[in-house]
Amino acid sequence: MSSLRVRIIVSMLAIIFLIMAGSYFVIQDIEVGIIEGQFRNEGFLLANNLASEITDDFLINDLVEIRKSVENVKNSYPEIEYIFVTDSQGIVIVHTFEDGFPKALMDFAKPENVRKEEIFETEKGIIHEFDTSLFKNIGYVHIGLSENRVREQILDASRKILFLAIGAMILGGIFIYFIGKRLTEPILRLNEGAKRINKGILDQKIEVSSNDELGELARTFNDMSSTLDQKIKELVASKEKTEDAEKYLETLFDSIEDGIIVMNINHEIIKMNRSFLKIIGITEREVLGKTCHELIFTTLPSQSQNAQCPVDRLLQTGQSIRFMHETRFNARTTILDINSSMFLDKKGNPNIIMVIRDVTQHKILENEILLRNRELTVLNEISKNISEAFDIDRIVSKSLENILKLTNMEYGETYLIDDKSGKLTLINQQGDKCYDSFEPGKVNEVLIGKGRKNTVPTKNDYYSYAIIPLKSKDKVFGIIKISSNKSHIFSGREKELFSAIGNQIGVAIENISFYDNVKYLKEFNDEILNNINLALHVVDKDLRILAVNDELIKLSKGRIKREEIVNKNLYDVFPFLMERHVNMEYEHVITTGEIFQSEEKIQYYDEIIYTSTSKIPIKAKNGFVERIITVIEDVSEKKKLEEELKDSYEELKLTYSKLQELYKIKDNFLSSISHELRTPLTSVIGYTELMLDENLTPKQRHKIEIIFRNSKRLHRLIRALLDTQIINSSNLQLTKETVVINDLINAVVEDMKNMAVSKNIPVTIDIPDRLIVEVDIERLIEVFSNIVENAIKFTITGEIIIRGEMDNEKVHIAISDTGIGIPEDKLEKIFDRFYQVDSSNKRRFGGTGLGLWISKKIIDAHGGRIWAESKNRGSTFHILLPKPVK
Repeated sequence: MSSLRVRIIVSMLAIIFLIMAGSYFVIQDIEVGIIEGQFRNEGFLLANNLASEITDDFLINDLVEIRKSVENVKNSYPEIEYIFVTDSQGIVIVHTFEDGFPKALMDFAKPENVRKEEIFETEKGIIHEFDTSLFKNIGYVHIGLSENRVREQILDASRKILFLAIGAMILGGIFIYFIGKRLTEPILRLNEGAKRINKGILDQKIEVSSNDELGELARTFNDMSSTLDQKIKELVASKEKTEDAEKYLETLFDSIEDGIIVMNINHEIIKMNRSFLKIIGITEREVLGKTCHELIFTTLPSQSQNAQCPVDRLLQTGQSIRFMHETRFNARTTILDINSSMFLDKKGNPNIIMVIRDVTQHKILENEILLRNRELTVLNEISKNISEAFDIDRIVSKSLENILKLTNMEYGETYLIDDKSGKLTLINQQGDKCYDSFEPGKVNEVLIGKGRKNTVPTKNDYYSYAIIPLKSKDKVFGIIKISSNKSHIFSGREKELFSAIGNQIGVAIENISFYDNVKYLKEFNDEILNNINLALHVVDKDLRILAVNDELIKLSKGRIKREEIVNKNLYDVFPFLMERHVNMEYEHVITTGEIFQSEEKIQYYDEIIYTSTSKIPIKAKNGFVERIITVIEDVSEKKKLEEELKDSYEELKLTYSKLQELYKIKDNFLSSISHELRTPLTSVIGYTELMLDENLTPKQRHKIEIIFRNSKRLHRLIRALLDTQIINSSNLQLTKETVVINDLINAVVEDMKNMAVSKNIPVTIDIPDRLIVEVDIERLIEVFSNIVENAIKFTITGEIIIRGEMDNEKVHIAISDTGIGIPEDKLEKIFDRFYQVDSSNKRRFGGTGLGLWISKKIIDAHGGRIWAESKNRGSTFHILLPKPVK
């Protein structure tokens, strides 16, 4: 404890030392402050006061008063070293130097060297000179203060403070010694008592007689020791009980059949019971320190364990959770019922306790019961659907839906066998299709399998499927295929269920097919009876009417009704048949089994009609006639038409003969008039060509060109009329020659040159020289002339391009223009005789409508083809001609 006392004394001395050091530095700061602040302020103040005091005396040049004022100031302030006053020229008027004015200050007396403050060193120490001017700079006051005298005053005051501090230090040391002793002795006793308590000695008392805080502390310490002794005794007793409880809980912990584990917030297992080790099948050493992800939640994806781990959800919410989890221990699938809660350990850290129960067998039994219930539900649904719906598509669709729901498969298809082709046809599919290349085939038993999606195996490479035959007895009507992207193992029980479902659907399909066939046959027979345009009735071998059609009812014109004659005897309904001995015809059919046909004129209900009747026997399996179908056709109108046709035919023959005579006269007239017109026209064209070669005035040439163009036009018109006559008489003769198509086209373009130049329309030819055709040159020139002339005529601005090439062993010529174009719906009609796209064009552009018709006939005669293409603006005419045979 003496060390504590020493530390107290040393601490107090250190404090006193720091106070003294602080005092010293404070004195230094005060000294600097006095020199820098108060000393300077005093110098300026003395200079200014003296200047104010002597200004009036200076103005009246009263040197005595000035000197008196200066000496009074110097005597009043011992720190003043000197004072001198100068006039405006720097001449010293008054000074306080006893030995005369020093030469060293002569420069400072000059007005230009006057400063507010000037510091310089002299033999007497550092002098601070403070200068100030008199009124309007008529003179200057200079006061010099000695810094050394001020410092001596400060030093004297500092010594006095130091002596006081040393005295205080001595008195403080004495005080500290006695105070320290008074404080440390009780503390020493308290320290000894604490040491005894530390050794377990609690029955003691610390004697401190003072009534101050230390005495109170000693009494509190004694009470604490007594209380602590009592608490320790209680704690020992409680510890013994706790140890007994821990042993009991530990025994209970290990005896519980459910597995129990305790984990920290890092998911690490820090405690477990024997049942948990038994469930997972490993030792305690292998479990401790492992996380729940490594042992229990191994099926969670590693990258998202924290996101899916129930432990994290528990830590976030703080609420107990219970859930089922499926995992694998020692290659065995185990289903766990897990109940998790959170608690705080002794340090306040959150821990998780999990109670784990192996419910695998219970779940297997539960799933088996659920599966059986689902199977029964599906079978009931299918049976109910079959009984309620007599529709194959609906039965198959609902059945497939129930099978997919039962098996949890993703995709299903239903195929039925086509009766005609015998092939399986897809009629229904449900779900998302799995990857497979399934080729449907007929199967007789349930087929289970799996396939691979890729050549190189991958994680999700395999898919499962099952094929269920839909059959009744040994006949297969189709199959149902179900598949999944996941691996699925079907049990023998499921195969039996699939087979039962397939047989049930197969029987339903067979029944519906039989019903549909019967229904179809009945409807088909009724449809035949009611939709043929012939009267018809069916009788049995006793001539009892079994059925009649609508046409027979119409034939009677409302005299009989269907319900009145069915199941009645034929002769009772139609008594006139007996009069015509029709009964013998029926007897012949029944006896011979042959068809009997007749055509006759009869009286039918007060009306004479002509009928054509056929009696057709229907035989039973034994070969005897069982029924007779009678087909009656009313041919009265036909008979009338035959008579009218005979009369019309004779009239037509006479009319046709007259038309032939008229056509012959027309052809002769056209031939004669054409020849008569061509002869003088040829002369006109020849003479106009000669005249155009002469020297003519522009006006004359223009008129001659008009005559020449119209003559050529008239010549072409006459030729078109002659060609029309030749084509109509089917007497178009071709004189074929081998020619280079390029030469032929150039000749046509050259002939049309004047017409193209007059409209400023360039004609471009792009045809290889090697293209050769075998044609009637004159006829082909006529074709190209017609097309090129039309192109020039119908093109306002632009150009005409003629191209040629080989196209599949044929010569292809295409003539394109940028003219007004041809509507798409009229591209075929333009090759008809006398057809023009727009009648207004006839007045605007002229023409007879024969050019393209003649061109097509000529190309057809060559074994070629001509057609046109147009898209709103511009047209292209295509001509295909056969390649010459070598």
